[in-house]
Amino acid sequence: MKKLYSALLLVWISSQVNAGPTALTNVNLIDVNTLTIIKNQTVLIDDKHIQRIANSDEIDLSPDTVVVDLKDKFLSPGLIDAHVHHATDPDDWDNRSDTLKRLRNLLRGGVTSVRDMGGDTRVLSGLKREALLDIIQSPDIYYSVIIGGPEFFADPRTVSSAKGHQSGAIPWMAAITDETDLDAVMLKALGTGATGIKIYAAIDQQQIAKLTTAAKKHGLKVWSHVYVGPAKPSNAISAGVETISHAPDLSAEIIDNYREWRREDKAPNSSQEKRSYQTAEYNDLLNLMLKNNTILDATMTVFESRKTLNENTKKRYRHTVLLTKLAHEYGIPIAAGTDAFSDQEVMLYKELELLVNEAKLSPIQAIQAATINNAKVIGQSTSIGSIETGKVANLVVFDKNPAEDIANLDSVSHVLKNGQFIYRGADSRLPFIPAKKVGNTLWMSGQIGNLPGTMVLAGGTIEAQMHQTMKNILSVLAEHGLGFEHVTKCTLMLADIKEWGKASEVYKSYFTKQLPTRSAFAASGLALNAKAEVECIASY
Repeated sequence: MKKLYSALLLVWISSQVNAGPTALTNVNLIDVNTLTIIKNQTVLIDDKHIQRIANSDEIDLSPDTVVVDLKDKFLSPGLIDAHVHHATDPDDWDNRSDTLKRLRNLLRGGVTSVRDMGGDTRVLSGLKREALLDIIQSPDIYYSVIIGGPEFFADPRTVSSAKGHQSGAIPWMAAITDETDLDAVMLKALGTGATGIKIYAAIDQQQIAKLTTAAKKHGLKVWSHVYVGPAKPSNAISAGVETISHAPDLSAEIIDNYREWRREDKAPNSSQEKRSYQTAEYNDLLNLMLKNNTILDATMTVFESRKTLNENTKKRYRHTVLLTKLAHEYGIPIAAGTDAFSDQEVMLYKELELLVNEAKLSPIQAIQAATINNAKVIGQSTSIGSIETGKVANLVVFDKNPAEDIANLDSVSHVLKNGQFIYRGADSRLPFIPAKKVGNTLWMSGQIGNLPGTMVLAGGTIEAQMHQTMKNILSVLAEHGLGFEHVTKCTLMLADIKEWGKASEVYKSYFTKQLPTRSAFAASGLALNAKAEVECIASY
């Protein structure tokens, strides 16, 4: 609770401080709408939005603009993972500590939004709020409720997500029959904070059409598995489902008793299996997707990870590659979703590499899948997903061009969310580490008011630099599970001791209870010609 209070304090203080505009200059802009690179651009950010984009040689900046020179670097919209699960079992593998680490890892890797495809919305709603307010380091979260036939809710995963209630009888895990009041289902879904519904399984053709109509009536996005059996893929597409997940399941249009193969691992009918590898068999289905503007969330990563388990998983991955590639060739929009998580890796990089190397998208088309296409999936394409004037400045800066070689995704140098540079851990360019724990004490290196990961100060005034300094300190504290309430001693160094009063007012605003002990002195020649540096010690 104390750590949360420190984070809430930072949110409030940040909302009160206007450090002026920030200009990202001389950068190569990845335009995911036109699939081109626009060289030597300046992107002007103010109040978390992109205010202007222009050639760097043709733009005049106000004197109070903070300029970050990104010469020879590449700027992409923030990445979006269209298929994650972060609250299936919040008491086990999705416990809060591990989930926060995974979310932090995603954000630091350039993933600024995710679509969570089903879990305990009691947990997801809290995470969504904390991410929205930047209380935690996390992508913004857009999540679904799960809807299926009654028999589906014996699935152990749904039981874990419904703990304390009966799975299938709650707003976020809703079983439906022909007699269900679907308007009530959708209103309850809205009450959970969900962005959309996920039609999962055991739904027939008539039910999927009614669900789609009801969800759209109430402003919910409509997402489903490609195969929700007994309804076939064409039934979901014809009904108006907006995004369908899992490319290999398009083969359910050809293979009867598909559930037995997919869920029970039984061998499919041999003649139907043979047909399922013939691309001409999918002409009608893919043309229907084109007609209905259906987006395919391929989730290649999850099927690639399982391809060596047995003969059926090997065949399933063959379908994954065949049908994702075929859908792309038809011009069907591909969404980049992983349906996988890692405590170390950014799995979305893997998905984009598979889209390029297996499904034959170009690198910039794969980036398009993970940005503007995914923004359309979650209904946010007017605010995020591309670098355009008026949109939120969720951005990723790369040292190398990922639109040329998708492997360059791992060259992230900066991430911005809501126009703010994100702290990404220790800076390898510096001859020291941010902090070291010895016993029950955290010894912290001095912090100045530079934008995280840059050598640029956050403004020319003592107030602006002190606010950024204190934010940088809090980022290091949070990395170690601490907040300002754990700080026991600070040392304030000032380039001009006459600014002691102004610096102290900002400094004090970050401590809500008893102030720590402090020393202060004048110091000439601070790093980057900063006006202030603050060094703190904290206790566990």
